[in-house]
Amino acid sequence: MINLKKIYQKLNVVELESYNDYPDAVSNNAKRGRELNEKNGNKCATNTGKQRSADLEAKRKLSVKTIKRMYSYLSRAEEYYDESDSNACGTISFLLWGGKAGKRWSESKLKQLKIIE
Repeated sequence: MINLKKIYQKLNVVELESYNDYPDAVSNNAKRGRELNEKNGNKCATNTGKQRSADLEAKRKLSVKTIKRMYSYLSRAEEYYDESDSNACGTISFLLWGGKAGKRWSESKLKQLKIIE
């Protein structure tokens, strides 16, 4: 018989854990995004993107919920990233969330936790 209570408890524990084992490239991308945004009059990104950048720069632990949001955002926003256009808001916003390194790390972490395949 399947014990749903135990399964739920296990899933809930994973949801409550937090991680900051992302590579320095993620933090560096977030810092670069912040600097580019400041250079462009702070016109790019939402408050959420700016907060994510601050978290990543400071190597703060991220909840599983945040890692899911990070992966989701970076997967959608990657099409607006243009490495050759550092003034584009799409590029800046993508970097604020950790850029390509952030996407790789968040995907890898979610696979490691068996949240995605």
